[in-house]
Amino acid sequence: MKILVVEDDENSRLLQHYILDSAGYEVISAENGKDGLLLAESNIPDLIISDILMPVMDGYSLCREIRKNKKLYHIPFIFYTATYTSDKDKKLALDLGATKFIIKPMDPMEFLKNVKETLADNIQSLNHLNEKSPLELETEYSSVLASKLEKKVSILEEKQKELELSEQKYRRLVEVLHENYFFYAYDSNGTLTYISPSFTNVLGYTKEDGMLGIMKYLTDNPINKEALKKFELNLRGVRQSQYEVEMYHKNGSVRFLELTEHPVISNKSLKVEQIEGIAHDITERKLIESEKAKLQESLRRIEKNQALGTLASGISHDFNNILMCIIGYTEMLQLNLPKNLKWHSYIEQILSASKRASDLLKQILSFSRRTEQEKRPLKLQPIINEALELLRGSMPRTIEIQNYIDKHSPPVMADPTQIYEILINLCTNAYHAMREKGGILKVILSTKKIEPNQDYYDIKPGSYVCIEVIDNGCGIEKNIQDRIFEPYFTTKPKGEGTGIGLAVVNGIVQNHNGYIKFYSEPQKGTKFYIYFPIAELDCKEEKSNSEDLHLKKGKGEHILVIDDDVNTVRILKDMIVQLNYRVTCKTNSLEALSIFKSESSKFDLVMTDFSMPNIDGITLSKELLKVRSNIPIILCTSFNEIINEENTKEIGIYKYLMKPVTLRTLSHELSLILF
Repeated sequence: MKILVVEDDENSRLLQHYILDSAGYEVISAENGKDGLLLAESNIPDLIISDILMPVMDGYSLCREIRKNKKLYHIPFIFYTATYTSDKDKKLALDLGATKFIIKPMDPMEFLKNVKETLADNIQSLNHLNEKSPLELETEYSSVLASKLEKKVSILEEKQKELELSEQKYRRLVEVLHENYFFYAYDSNGTLTYISPSFTNVLGYTKEDGMLGIMKYLTDNPINKEALKKFELNLRGVRQSQYEVEMYHKNGSVRFLELTEHPVISNKSLKVEQIEGIAHDITERKLIESEKAKLQESLRRIEKNQALGTLASGISHDFNNILMCIIGYTEMLQLNLPKNLKWHSYIEQILSASKRASDLLKQILSFSRRTEQEKRPLKLQPIINEALELLRGSMPRTIEIQNYIDKHSPPVMADPTQIYEILINLCTNAYHAMREKGGILKVILSTKKIEPNQDYYDIKPGSYVCIEVIDNGCGIEKNIQDRIFEPYFTTKPKGEGTGIGLAVVNGIVQNHNGYIKFYSEPQKGTKFYIYFPIAELDCKEEKSNSEDLHLKKGKGEHILVIDDDVNTVRILKDMIVQLNYRVTCKTNSLEALSIFKSESSKFDLVMTDFSMPNIDGITLSKELLKVRSNIPIILCTSFNEIINEENTKEIGIYKYLMKPVTLRTLSHELSLILF
């Protein structure tokens, strides 16, 4: 059987065609009532299914014309609509001669059931035809049509308002995006076909400049190569995720853009017709991300330094106990061996190395804990000589070290360990600058006077001791010279430099009220100048390790020594006996407290370690003072942020000594307390 489908919506028409065709019906179709009427006259169907609201001729008019046509009036007619759905609409449809009135959408099986029923009941469906006069039908039709037109107009007005609101939102959005976004389009050949005016705001170039091709503004950043690959894939229809490019602004600065692209595919050829894209300037975001990364890296390094400090604090106790044994026994060898033996020079080297090891540990603790170091009037000549002696042994022969030391340069207020650190850092940097081709490293110590009328950098007028470290290596590039003192900034390959060397040097110099200046030329070399104010106090020359110790000996006084380390107890016992004192040693603090409680009167002084199991040195001292309030106590420690000389005195402790304790120090402190 043949069925005519009259429907202006293509998708709905095709769907009905498919359902009816699948059920075995022959289907013909038209887009409006006029074409449907002509098709019905030329190819008479067995059933007509029509929408109501259509252009040219609506469904009501088609139904009326069918019923007036002598060739067609008998054909069953179904209205299938989604627009005219009220009871009034249905009544008019049936009055005009419709066989059925069904509402979209309908289940396909239910739809076919209605079709079959209509074809079966064809004769009965004509009974209602012409029950009303043509005038009545025309009036009813006009009323329904007017109602639907009013409703349609109302819907169109609402849609128009929505469209206007949407346009306003879009306009506001474009205004907001004006500063940071621009739109663009490429054809299938990769030729730029459109670029929005906001391109000028983002990159500074005119729209005309941009239309000549924006790819020419790409930098040589490797990310741009990956970006071009993604662009090519988009042209081939393989849609890519957002990607970034780096481009030059007209003012020479570099801008980061985030591109979001959409390939437009042709419905006919299924090929890419064009690429539509939006570019977002994310430079500020990238800068924030970069700063955040730097802060995170800085935090990571701070945490690393704190971990180093914790580790250093932990090992300092054991390390200083070891040094105490080395120094103590070496000093006693020096004291008891004949002075003319050649072994004395070896002993001197052992003591010097041990002192350097002790200073090095203090330096590590100082750096990690940021503790204030003790400054004293200090001559720099011996420190420079010692540092250069160490460097000569560690540098290759391709580096020649020359030193010009003024023997008469006055002292400065300084910490010797930190001065040593300055020299090692600067000389090591100089070596790295010359290691490929070799060169000359010069270290100069001199005295300079800056006059009030002399414009010499920003250094205040006065007298200074100046250290110069000069190399003829690769030099420092001009564009990074302003950054060399920044913490963690380094030009060395990963794993070779930490970026803290010059930052530490700069910090030490400032802490000593000094000045650091430099001059560098690429491929010619670098000169560093460090100025320290001359000390107003006289410098006390440090005694040589080989000099007579002048030990003050006791008169048999009794000393109680408490330390949990057996080797430390042993060396302290030997040193105290060497100084003509009697000694009782304990490695258990609770046991020592018990002995003191029972025999406190026989002890003249107590010497205790701080860090011990059971009870620490502070707690032990408090308990000892409860037993005998006038007992002199010396507290020994390696490194501790909790205790210092001030708060130990508040407790009642006579003296606070840092390990390793030398024989000379022990002799001096015991004589001060007991004599």
